[in-house]
Amino acid sequence: MTKIFNNPSEFAEEALAGFCDIHSGLVRQVPGGAVRRHRPAKPKVAVLAGGGSGHYPAFAGLIGTGLADGAVVGNIFTSPSAQQAYAVAKSADSGAGVIFTYGNYSGDVMNFGMASERLAAEGIQVENVLVTDDIASAPPSESDKRRGIAGDFTVFKIMGAAAEAGADLADVVRLGRKANSLTRTIGSAFHGCTFPGADAPLFTLPDKQMGLGLGIHGEPGLFDTDLPSAK
Repeated sequence: MTKIFNNPSEFAEEALAGFCDIHSGLVRQVPGGAVRRHRPAKPKVAVLAGGGSGHYPAFAGLIGTGLADGAVVGNIFTSPSAQQAYAVAKSADSGAGVIFTYGNYSGDVMNFGMASERLAAEGIQVENVLVTDDIASAPPSESDKRRGIAGDFTVFKIMGAAAEAGADLADVVRLGRKANSLTRTIGSAFHGCTFPGADAPLFTLPDKQMGLGLGIHGEPGLFDTDLPSAK
């Protein structure tokens, strides 16, 4: 496969800048990520999705009416920093509070948590809604340890729609957590992805096999298996 890129170390930053440029009527770049181009006419809860780059259209591509108010954007498969999360929240806050929502990964939990403490100390209402939909990463008895994968989108959409309809912070959080509790997914892969500038993919699979239960950063799954039929 042929790829075109500049300095691989600047890939995520340039990709975000390009995205915000081409969609400048809808989003604007801010320190740490991006937010909606236009602020709400009256205070509304700001739903802020976040995580590493490399999951397009997540996370900046989910900014829009009825979805996210902003996105905190880290490097490729890397948690954003606490400063990035704080900066995006300050840009997106319109007076009704902010909610960080993201997949359940240790770096994200730590950094969004630190940003939340800083915002709360300044008098800004802030909550965190973690997504834990990946059934391959922990048993039902330990569902709070599960990773967030494709179920992110369902939870983000429910919360974004609730906030757009005027729900308050507590209700948006309640609905987001309910959506998460009812969402189950499992990942599969046919090929490993290759980082910009890397010579080889993160992992490989034999021909006509798929990996079942992988994480979104290439974390090992349950097992590799022969390709099944669609049925």
